[in-house]
Amino acid sequence: MAVLENFFEPCVLYLLMKKTGYGYDIQKQIKKHCNCEVNIGNLYRSLSRMQHQGYITREGAKSEIGPKRYSYTITDQGKAYLAEWIEALKMQNKIISLLIKNYQKNI
Repeated sequence: MAVLENFFEPCVLYLLMKKTGYGYDIQKQIKKHCNCEVNIGNLYRSLSRMQHQGYITREGAKSEIGPKRYSYTITDQGKAYLAEWIEALKMQNKIISLLIKNYQKNI
């Protein structure tokens, strides 16, 4: 079962499951869909870590202006890891909902 410590990487995997993306595009999508700000340096470190873990792949493309751009794609292993996270979140959501419900009954 996934450990629920860092929600950032599963958010990236979810976005990559929807569509392959470049670093800056992923950063914008995180802000739009996951409602959080992310430092671009932290994002690239996470992308590198997830690539080494086999959750995503990186493919370089020449850019006519500026340095080479890299697109990121989720792998089957990344999809499986994301599915584990979703199941863990469902379980946590049940526990949290029950706690809130019981708390509200007693205030």
